[in-house]
Amino acid sequence: MRPGVLRNASTAVLGPLAIAAVLSLAMVGLAEATGVTTLTESFEAGGERVIDVQMTLVAYLCATAVVIATTALPTRRRKLRRIPPVAAAVGALAPIPLLNARADEYIGGLASDAVLAGVIVGGIAGFLLAPLATNALTGVATHAVLLWLAALISTATTDTVVYAGLVHPATTTVLDGLPTLLPYALASVVVTAALAFWFARRGATRGTAVVAAAAAPVLAAALYPVVGMDLWNAEAAPAAAAVAVIATLAAVVSASAGRRATAPSKATPRPGTAPEPRRNG
Repeated sequence: MRPGVLRNASTAVLGPLAIAAVLSLAMVGLAEATGVTTLTESFEAGGERVIDVQMTLVAYLCATAVVIATTALPTRRRKLRRIPPVAAAVGALAPIPLLNARADEYIGGLASDAVLAGVIVGGIAGFLLAPLATNALTGVATHAVLLWLAALISTATTDTVVYAGLVHPATTTVLDGLPTLLPYALASVVVTAALAFWFARRGATRGTAVVAAAAAPVLAAALYPVVGMDLWNAEAAPAAAAVAVIATLAAVVSASAGRRATAPSKATPRPGTAPEPRRNG
């Protein structure tokens, strides 16, 4: 094997693997340290209502890490494009020892399953989004930052339940406390629309702009039925799906507007050409 090919192959493996490992471990560790997840608590006497909530969030954090790692170091060689998502998925398994150490045997087992679900779904998403490279990276990373900012601010000021792709500053179910869920849901839609407009304005096709902008809300919604649909998680799943659908529609409108904004005006002559003379009569 030629040295250049070997170097590209090693980069396609080691880079995504390392980024996904560090990012997933950092996010899961931060979630536990700040109380966004509370895997050390006993889930008896009603606490089981949020078990799937936390498992889905763990899966979402790991899936996000896989997508970011895959798109952060895109490979130009077509034969190697399948490698980064797999390498990133392997790297995102890094939080399993931490979760097992923090939680009891029962919750630790569920958390490990959640990590596996997250890396599998994230690997599939990473493979699909890899051709979009920088746009997909920007879109998914922006939504991750939005989730973390909202989660940290909300948990520091009031009781908060953080779902995959949703932040709910209330200790009630999503349906009972819907008004307090709306601010983050609206923020997610607005951010998605803004991203789509920006991508399209910078020259991306409408399809690329929409997919890259809406990837994170769709990824979050897809994880609910994969991880679990019990109690509070079951009520949050339709809300996450609604946010994903509305955000995607908003992205379509914004991307179309962005493309129109970049289209050259028919009345403006091209550089280096003289305008056509007017004809009399």
